[in-house]
Amino acid sequence: MFFHQTRDHEFFNLLRAAAENAVEAANLLNQLLNEPYRFRELGPTIKDVESHGDRLTHDLFALINRTFVTPLEREDLAALGVAIDSVVDAMEAAASRIGIYKVQETDRFLKGFGHILRSQAGELVAAIDVVAGGKLTNIHDRVVQINLLENQADELLRTALSQIFEDAPNDPLRFITYKEIYETLEEATDAAEDVADTLEGVAMKNA
Repeated sequence: MFFHQTRDHEFFNLLRAAAENAVEAANLLNQLLNEPYRFRELGPTIKDVESHGDRLTHDLFALINRTFVTPLEREDLAALGVAIDSVVDAMEAAASRIGIYKVQETDRFLKGFGHILRSQAGELVAAIDVVAGGKLTNIHDRVVQINLLENQADELLRTALSQIFEDAPNDPLRFITYKEIYETLEEATDAAEDVADTLEGVAMKNA
């Protein structure tokens, strides 16, 4: 029993570390979205966080493969690990576009996406704590919050695209640049929603 409990803690510690890594990525990305001219400083740091997330996912898969009895079904643990890692991947992709397009100035939409992603990442940590506590029926509130934040991101994207179209009618390059950045940021919020959907599925299977 002690062995199983110890292994259970290993799984949940890795998942929580992955969620905390998403928080770190979101905090750094938020800084970048507020001060995009700092890409040379923040871009490589965000990439390092993304690489750390890859290592955590690898460690989770290795633990799954060498453990006979797992606290959740193997495919659920794997799905959670991949889903959380995808959030960080998407945030790094958004950050990289700030550097590629040499964006120097922020706007209320970039700041808005940064705030939403920070909030979603915090909810991910809280959700993993719920799972680790064995009270999967309590996951609903966290799932709802993550989904509500994603809905806010959808609305923010629609407003941002409309605004940038109005502001740059004769500057197609600016429109294309910001459109891609906004859409990549919204995809990161979609990735967080995917984690919520995975968590909800796990809760239903273990109800």
